[in-house]
Amino acid sequence: MTSTPNETSAVESFSAPVRWRRSRVAFGLVALLMTTVTATGLQRVDAAKPASCSGTAYTVVAGDFWARVAQRAGVALDALLSANGATTGTLIHPGQVLCIPAPPPPTTPATTSPATTAPPVKVSIAQFPVQGPCWFTDTWGAPRSGGRSHEGVDIIARSGLLVYAVDDGTLTKQYIDTPGALPGNGWRLQRADGTYFFYGHFSAFAEGLSVGSKVKAGQIIGYVGMTGNAGSPHLHFEVHPVGGAAVNPTSIVRALDGCRTSAVPPQPGGTPPTTTPTTPTPPTTPAPPTTVPGTVKPPTTTSPPPVTTAPVTTVPVFPPPPVAQGTTWRFTAPASALDTRGHRLAAGKPTSVQVAGLGGVPDGTQGVLVRINVRNAAARGSVTVHPCGTSPSGAATLGFMPGKLNATTTAVKVVNGAICLTPSAAVDVRLEVVGVQAADGVGLQPITATRALDTRASGVLAAGGTKVALPKVLGAPRGSKAVTATITLIDPAAAGSIGIGPCGGTPWILGFAAVPAQVFSAVVRTNDSGVCVSSSVDVQVVLDVTGVWSGSSSLVPVAPTRVYDSRPSGPITAKGLMTHINVPKGATRGQFHVSAIAGAQGGALFMWDCLQPRPAAAAVSVGTDSVSTAAVSMSVASSTLCLSSTGSLNVVVDLVAAG
Repeated sequence: MTSTPNETSAVESFSAPVRWRRSRVAFGLVALLMTTVTATGLQRVDAAKPASCSGTAYTVVAGDFWARVAQRAGVALDALLSANGATTGTLIHPGQVLCIPAPPPPTTPATTSPATTAPPVKVSIAQFPVQGPCWFTDTWGAPRSGGRSHEGVDIIARSGLLVYAVDDGTLTKQYIDTPGALPGNGWRLQRADGTYFFYGHFSAFAEGLSVGSKVKAGQIIGYVGMTGNAGSPHLHFEVHPVGGAAVNPTSIVRALDGCRTSAVPPQPGGTPPTTTPTTPTPPTTPAPPTTVPGTVKPPTTTSPPPVTTAPVTTVPVFPPPPVAQGTTWRFTAPASALDTRGHRLAAGKPTSVQVAGLGGVPDGTQGVLVRINVRNAAARGSVTVHPCGTSPSGAATLGFMPGKLNATTTAVKVVNGAICLTPSAAVDVRLEVVGVQAADGVGLQPITATRALDTRASGVLAAGGTKVALPKVLGAPRGSKAVTATITLIDPAAAGSIGIGPCGGTPWILGFAAVPAQVFSAVVRTNDSGVCVSSSVDVQVVLDVTGVWSGSSSLVPVAPTRVYDSRPSGPITAKGLMTHINVPKGATRGQFHVSAIAGAQGGALFMWDCLQPRPAAAAVSVGTDSVSTAAVSMSVASSTLCLSSTGSLNVVVDLVAAG
């Protein structure tokens, strides 16, 4: 049931069943808002076991999935699913109690001689298998197509980066990309003790190698690609101790984590990698031209190649943003620039809004920060705030849905004293200017996404109450003027309003409906007392921060430009994606608008510069059959974007400012 603030009586009339349904849906979203990505072990609990459980109870923690729980508990995946009446598609969430079935009784040996079991072989490697930048996480045992489970680690890296021999050994088998071949191009590397390592999905092989070749640890044996059954460029890497079954290799590669190392180790004879790899002719009918290996030019020893990963819209290369007058931001008292008040803007029609001359906005300003709040949407859609005289070009500032809170903050270039906005569906819009480009302002400092407030842990934000996020937890040094934040509202007791702003200052007040979950984002003013959040009704609030507005680093608005869209190539999952993004030349930071689009499965989206660690806090979360948009500040120093999700989400990323 969806309610707007003026439908309070209807909500109260059906409060019990409505709240029950809200709680059910919101409980699912709680599982999607992950607070950590660190895998933890099984926890024995005193809570009651699930009904008819003959084994032990286990409490789910963040990062768990069915195959991981089964592997760590030492039980078969099928047995675990059966004991809990579940399938691999059934969602689990932190705090849920699962039944760990009792293992089957051991079989009696055929003879009376005591059986001896060899201790497990501990494997270490001498070289990390992939040239950085890259990233990986533990997906051992995760379900795969055809009823398979994942028996390796996927190291996500740009297409064409180097793949190394992890130890001295012999190349005993070569895999060639042919139609239907799951590994695509790859090698089997075997050590003297029989242990072998399996590599898959190469774009090409290093020249001069063949079955029987002896290689040294650190020697280049191929190049990262996405041949075979791969949806994005990565290396699939397996470890088979003494030639036996695969073991989880995550801890083995983590012990030598080289994802931040792009330097190439010394090569045998001092020979650098060749610039033109060769690939043996497949023993059977060659694959079609689009899958023939060896088409990606490998990198030289001094610089990585251009990325040829997921399809992205080409972005024009801008000149370096000058660090000069007017490239920082001065925050001003909110000045109303537009409020349609029931006279909805027409779909597809640009509307010009005069901003020069408003309170606090100089006539000659080159850019403004504006807050936009979309209401009374006729249908699901998006609105783009853009420089007048330019086309939105498919980029979006804010994705919106009827009956939910839809709001964000964006930077936009001013042309002839005005800015323009174009909606894709008829909507009411309120637009306020809250900052201007100025020589005496502050810059933007992206930070690792940080969870600054989570009332599920500290206690619900009660009606009329206030929660404080101190500067320390915001990651904001003294003197900071604002933070880029994503705010998630969960299970409100009724329709109401939320206020967020500097403690002791004027908050931004927004009305929200009585729906289980809704997300909005903003550049939120702060001060040395922090950010304060208040509500007119009981509600759970999660506040995630991706940037701090302080210092003097430049930030210049650009025409909204799409830098990534997953829809042509498929959704983002826990496997993750690494892709190149085109940004203005010389830029090291960017302000983005990120839309997460969910179907039958919602999730939390993680987004970061691939040279940095994966953040613990999500950039944005989205419920089932919904769209959520967040303003995200991010480093763009490497021009690489890493994305990962707890669900299966399509993701659209638009650049609005860079510096």
